[in-house]
This record gives sequence, C-alpha cells and structure tokens, in this order.
Amino acid sequence: MEQPQSETVKQIYQWHEKQSRNDPHHGRLGASVIGHHCERYLWYSFRGLCRPKFDGRMLRLFETGHLEEPRFVEELRGIGCVVHSVDPNGEQFEFTDLGGHFACHPDAVILGLPESSKTWHIGEFKTMNANAYKKVERAGVKREKPQHYAQMMVGMGMAGLQRAFYLVKNKDTDELYSERIKFDKDEFKHLQDRACRVIESPNPLERCTDRPDDYRCKFCDAYDLCYADSIVKIPEIACRSCCHATAEVNGDDARWSCAVEGDMKPCDRHLLLPGLVPFADPTDSSDGWIEFTNRKDGTVWKHGNAGGMWTTEELMRTPADAVGDKGVQTIKEGFDATVISCDKKLTLIEKYPPEDSELIWEGPDEFIARAINDLKALELTSGESSDMFEDDKHKAWELKGEYLAVIYKGEDYAAIWRGKE
Repeated sequence: MEQPQSETVKQIYQWHEKQSRNDPHHGRLGASVIGHHCERYLWYSFRGLCRPKFDGRMLRLFETGHLEEPRFVEELRGIGCVVHSVDPNGEQFEFTDLGGHFACHPDAVILGLPESSKTWHIGEFKTMNANAYKKVERAGVKREKPQHYAQMMVGMGMAGLQRAFYLVKNKDTDELYSERIKFDKDEFKHLQDRACRVIESPNPLERCTDRPDDYRCKFCDAYDLCYADSIVKIPEIACRSCCHATAEVNGDDARWSCAVEGDMKPCDRHLLLPGLVPFADPTDSSDGWIEFTNRKDGTVWKHGNAGGMWTTEELMRTPADAVGDKGVQTIKEGFDATVISCDKKLTLIEKYPPEDSELIWEGPDEFIARAINDLKALELTSGESSDMFEDDKHKAWELKGEYLAVIYKGEDYAAIWRGKE
C-alpha cells in the first residue's frame, strides 16, 4: 500500500513546481525539441501557446539528469579527453540559426575520445531508466530516441563539426552506453527546413495525425488547444498569437517586430492569427479587422476592436454558436456592448420575472434592432452584455446588469425588461 506523502515532501515538490512556473518562456525553438513528432506542437510551443506541465516529482527527476553532467565531464577528463562544458565567457555553449530563433545548447565539446582522438565532437549527456536504456543499447539512438538524434544533428550542423558523442547513464544500474554519430548534411537540412516552417508560418502547421484518440495526441500538452472546435482556447492574450507580430529571421538576436507598435509590447489591438479560431474561416480583412465565416452555419462576423466586432478576449469565452449570432450581434452593435460571459446554464429568464421587472419594449422579434435604437433615447448608448442564456423557448441577453432582451422562440415575439430595484 502506497504511503501518503509527508508535509515536507509535499513542500519540496511544490517548491520545484513554483520554480518551474517562474522560469520564463525563452521563446526560441530549441534543438532538443526539433525532432518532436508533431510540427503543430512545435508551432504552438514556439508561439508560447503551450508549455509542458510536470509535477514536482518529475521536475526533480529532470534536475537529477542535469546534476549528472558535471560527473560525465569529470570522467571524460579523467581518461584524458579535452572537454569544454562552457564557452570562453563561462556561459553555456550556444549556436543559433534563423535570426537567432532556432537555438542549440550542447552539453559539451570534446576532443581526445579513444575511438577518434583527433576529432572534435559535440557532446550530449543523458540519463534514462533501465527499460529505455536497454532499447537504446540494442537499437541505437536514431531509432529509439529520434529527438536526441535530431538534437545532435543540429548541434553538429550549427557548430560546423562532423561528429557527435552520445553518452547515456542507466539510472537503475549506473551502466554507461556511448555512441558516435556521423553528421548527415541532408538530415540537417531537413531539420533546418522544419525549423523554418515553424518560425515563419503565420498559422498552425499540420498535425502528426487527425485522430484525437491517438496516443501521441492524448498525452500532448497542446491537446485542448489543438482539438478545440467551438471556442478559442489560447491560454492568454499575448503578442505571439497576434497577426501584427513577426519573427525576424535577419540578424541573430531572436528579434520579433510588431506592425502596430514596432517593438513587442502588449496593446489593445490584438488580432488573432486566423488559424487559432477553430470554428470559422477568414474570408476578408482590412487594417485592424478580419472577417470570418462560421463553417457550421455560414454566419459572417468580424474580429477586431472596433464597435460591434468580436475581440480576442470575447472569443476566448464565447462558444461558436453565439459568435455572430444575429441576436447577439444586434445587441453588440446597438449598445457597443462587450460579451462578458456566455454561460447557457444560467437561467436569466428566472432572474427577470414579469412581476418583478418593468416591460420596456415588446413586439415582433424582427424589430428588436429598432427597439435598441429606441432605447438609445433612454441614454443607454453603451453598455456590456454581461450574460447570455438560451433554451428551447428563449434566447436572452443581460445588458449592464439591469436590462434583459428576450426573444421568445416560436411566438414571433420579443421583449426588453428592466429589473426593479
């Protein structure tokens, strides 16, 4: 029977998790992930739209691997190798490509290996459990650990070296396995081209599969974002998900530019990259807006920050069947309203019972837009749609927390109510 964790152990794990959350997203495409099986995942990751989520135990396990690196260096030096684990400035080795957006950080550069004493090697050090270790020992790194293989290929290509040295520790037995890798210029070019697609594409790249039940997808950190079909699932509003942002591939400082602000800084003109809207296709655009057409019903609507348009923030909390809905759109345009939420579980009808509300307007539902114009005479010239509700009989929107506009389905009737204090 598994014993419960002590409070001390819990807090140690929590400390690792806190350290991980405070670790900034460096925003570059790393050689360590370029061999990942899915280009769409790489695109999401590069754009800062997903990050791996690990508990404290796993984070500590990863750190254990890093702690082994100085031991590898000491052992190689002990057998007579020249090993550089940092550059002349005392920093970790770094090689970059594609404007600095594609980066490689090898563990070491090595000379004097017994197998080829006069050849410089890129060094990669790994630790793994016995099961994974045996597979690599039996079949080699290229077959069993393609991401490690790709990482070394990129390291050799960027550093201009012809060999890499792969040194692995079996964490269960302390056995060591090594393998020398030969540079393959065609493979390096393939990985360069892949990195270029990830960095330069304005839209998500192809998935490795379109089956959401595939094991590669089920355990992916980008699963919810990738398979969203009714709402924009980005984790936050950030520059890299905006149409105005561009990764500059000239230079070496991993620079991004913004067509609106020049430099990258948050602003209120965020315009989603169209591929992040899962339920609609872009059909037109101009300065500051994109027109979309919903795939399901052909409804046309605009994304932007001008009056009546759908902002990024609204799209992150409003389901597809409400985006562009005629009634919602009428309210947005008439009141210059913002959709605060759209939770169909809330019974707004019950919140505004006739006996406790004042009838402001009633008539055929097709004239509700005219009613909104009439309400402007009441100085309700702007406001917020704070909630929406729909069932088989009603479609309703709350305005400014005070008014309720209702379409009574099947009755050709609509009304606007004001709640009584």
